[in-house]
Amino acid sequence: MKIKIKLSELLYFLAFFIWLFANFFVQTSFVNKYPNLYRFRILAMIICMVILFGKLMVEKITSKNFLYICSMMGLAIIIGISTHKLFDALSVISTIMLIVSTKNVRFKSIMIFWLMLIALFMAITFLSWKMGLIENVLRYQIGRGVRFGLGYQYPTFGANYFFHFTIFYLYIRKNKITILESILLAGINYYFYINSDTKSAFYLAIITLIVVYLFKNINIDQGTLRFTRNFMLSVGVLTPTLLTYFYNPNSEIFRSLNLALTGRLSLGKQAISNFGVYLFGQQINWELQQRSTSVFDDYMYVDSSFVNILLHYGIILLIVICLSYYKVFSNKKFDTIETIVIVILILHSMFDPQFFEMMYNPMLLLMGFAWIGEEDLKEV
Repeated sequence: MKIKIKLSELLYFLAFFIWLFANFFVQTSFVNKYPNLYRFRILAMIICMVILFGKLMVEKITSKNFLYICSMMGLAIIIGISTHKLFDALSVISTIMLIVSTKNVRFKSIMIFWLMLIALFMAITFLSWKMGLIENVLRYQIGRGVRFGLGYQYPTFGANYFFHFTIFYLYIRKNKITILESILLAGINYYFYINSDTKSAFYLAIITLIVVYLFKNINIDQGTLRFTRNFMLSVGVLTPTLLTYFYNPNSEIFRSLNLALTGRLSLGKQAISNFGVYLFGQQINWELQQRSTSVFDDYMYVDSSFVNILLHYGIILLIVICLSYYKVFSNKKFDTIETIVIVILILHSMFDPQFFEMMYNPMLLLMGFAWIGEEDLKEV
C-alpha cells in the first residue's frame, strides 16, 4: 500500500515534530542531565519557523489567506516584542506560525500524529526514569505530602500530558472506543494521580471516559451541540476572569472558593494588581519556585489558561482566540463525542494553564482552520 503525502504536509509534519520534540523534553528530567536542551529548544523553534515559511512559499495562497496570515504574524511579532524575552517571543511566534500554516493539512492527521508522538515521548520518559537514566523529582507540600515527578520536571506535567492524550484519543476513536481501552486509559490516569496528586486532570479524565462511553451511540442534534460549545466557551473564558478580577479576600464565599482552587483566585488577583492588563501583552517573570509550605508563599503563577493569556499575551490575542473558536464551533459540524471533548478541554482550561501550549493542546490549531474557508473547514 502506497502512502501519498504532499510536500506541504511533509514540511508541516517535520516542523511540528521538531517543535513538539524540543518543547516536550525540556519539561522532563532529561534537562538535568542535558541542560543544553534549553538552547536546543530555542534553535528548534527557529528551525520550525523557517520550515513553515518554506511551506507557505510553495503553496498557492489566496488574497484572503494572505491577509489572515499577515495579520496573525503581525500580531504575534508585536506580542513577542512586548514580552521582552527571547523564549516568550519565539514561543508565541512559532505557535502562531503553526496555526496559520495549516492550509492543505488535515486536522485529523495532525491529531493522530500528535497522539503518536506524545505516546512515544511519554514512553521514552517513563522507561528512562525506570532504568535510572533520569531522576524522579520529588516535591513536598504540607497537606499534600510527597509528589513524584515520574521523569518530569514537575509532578503535574506527566498527569496533564496523559489527560490531554486521553481526551484527544477519545476525540479520534469516537464511538469505536471499547471498554478495555477505557479501563486502560483510566488505569494509567490513576497511576499518575496517586503518584503526582494531580486531581483536576484525573477527575476530568475519568468523567470524560464515563460520559463518552455512555453517549457514544447517542446522536444529539447539531443545534444543541452548537449552542453547548459556544455557551461553554463563553462560560469558560468569563468565569475565571470575572472571579479573579472581583476576588475579595474579605468574602467568606470567595475565601472558600479560593481554598478549593488551591489559591488560584488570590494569585490571579495579585497578578492583575501587580502587572495590569495590556492590549498586546507584557513581560512577566513568573515565580515558579515550589510551594513547599502553603499556596500563599512566594510562588506567583496564574493557572487559568484564559487569565494567563490575558495577562501575558494581551487582550487582542484572547479576543482573536475566542472569535476563532466561535467561528469554528458555529460553522463546523462536531458530533456528540467531539463536543464532549471540547467541553472537557474548556473546563480544564478554566483553572489550568495548558490551553495555549501546543505540546498539550493540538486543538489550538482549529484557530487556523477557522479562517481558511468553508471548504477547508469541512476537512477538520
